[in-house]
Amino acid sequence: MSNPLVCQILGGVLALFFIFLLVMCWKTWRVLHILSAFFVFGGAVTFLTFASYVLKTQAAWRKHYETHKVSIAKAQTEEVRLLQGDLIAVQQDEDCIRSARAKLNDEVLDRGRVWRECTPTSAVDADTFKVRTVPASQAAGTAPEPSGIAAQMVLYVFAEKESKDGWKVPGYYLGEFQVDEASDTEVTLSAMLPLDPDQFQRIQQGGATWALYEVMPVDSHEVFAEMDDKEKRMVGMSKEALAEYLPNVFNWPADQYDKFLDSFSRFNRDATEKDPPEDTWVLVKFLKKHSIQVDSDSPESLLSGEARYFDSSGRALEARLRHGEDGNVSFEIGDSGIFDLDTADTLIADGVCEKVKPVYRRQLHDYTRFFRQTYLRLRELDDSILRQRRDTEVLVGLQANTEGQALARTAERDKLAADLKGFQTERAEVTAYTQALEAEWEKARSRLSELYRTNLQLTAELTRIQYQLAEEVNRRATSGGAGVPAQPAAPPPAAPPASSP
Repeated sequence: MSNPLVCQILGGVLALFFIFLLVMCWKTWRVLHILSAFFVFGGAVTFLTFASYVLKTQAAWRKHYETHKVSIAKAQTEEVRLLQGDLIAVQQDEDCIRSARAKLNDEVLDRGRVWRECTPTSAVDADTFKVRTVPASQAAGTAPEPSGIAAQMVLYVFAEKESKDGWKVPGYYLGEFQVDEASDTEVTLSAMLPLDPDQFQRIQQGGATWALYEVMPVDSHEVFAEMDDKEKRMVGMSKEALAEYLPNVFNWPADQYDKFLDSFSRFNRDATEKDPPEDTWVLVKFLKKHSIQVDSDSPESLLSGEARYFDSSGRALEARLRHGEDGNVSFEIGDSGIFDLDTADTLIADGVCEKVKPVYRRQLHDYTRFFRQTYLRLRELDDSILRQRRDTEVLVGLQANTEGQALARTAERDKLAADLKGFQTERAEVTAYTQALEAEWEKARSRLSELYRTNLQLTAELTRIQYQLAEEVNRRATSGGAGVPAQPAAPPPAAPPASSP
């Protein structure tokens, strides 16, 4: 009886039989009775038809309901498990949505707010721009939510690009900006540091949405790391994987770019002798149970503007670096850990653990300070270049003046050389003439000396002769006049020395 064709045949037979009965009653019934009976029969047939449809529909939906009732119960149970975890288990084996959401909130708590897919609309001047904060992907006609950006806020702006998964991600740092004016859907940003040519060129190219960060993203080792199943710890990604996240946008030389990727890829891998001490950590294995306080007693947030990552004793200050709970990390016998050189040496000296091997960890960067220091360093270099150019111009002028003076002195030297040559010729002639005069003078001097000696001899001879004559005169006078006493003759004068006149 469940066959529809059989039901239709029986229905047709009953309808024919009812019509036959009406025809047979035509002679005894009135027309009103016959029509009433016909319409009652038609109404009953129609009611039975719709009733059968309702029954069939109800049966189909009841079957559908019974079929999905169990799966709905399972789906509801799975929904509760995914949302809140296993309510019966004391220790949860898997993360639920609420715990994952809590972890996500912990991750983004001190990251600050981020406004993605913002669109620059116009440039007020070289360093000031108007930006629409409504996401570019928001459907037209949807009422935009207020951005919450206030004047005097400091925002870190990145140009976005498409990732391989189709998400908008920061692709290029455009600079540190201050909010001059703000409304619910638009802000006016002015650069706090002058834009360098590359940043200005990126902005002028256009075609890219902007991401506005309330806090500069924090550097982290784990961002570019993956779990090594063999080592059972996080290690750096391969260079091929890193190249997808860190492309060579600055066209560095191959060796420089490879060295840059190597600093990320070698995270927690074996260190070498060339690695500096500040980048060398130690993998140790614990021989005793040990507990270390890793959280500071006074946490700080990067949103405060004065936050640091660690205190003077190396305990975490920044929220994302804090361990949480009581701030202690406990190690059991056989556990492994990676510590800096000083901490590892202390633990090994205390007999708490033994050294396994040294590993490499690059130093984390404070990008806010890095960009500011880079700008100040560039300013210093620009000033130094200006001073060098000014000094170079002065030196070039001095060089030109010196070269002019050198040419003048060269010409003067040539003239003096010619004069010197004439003077040397004259000096040679004068010297020869002087030597000749000196020779003649020497001859005359010798001759005069000879004549002087001859004159001295003649003078002495003349004196002697005079003396003899005087004696002779005195003798004769004595012999001629006896009454007159004889005067003795004066002795001859002594001859002068025979020296040169």
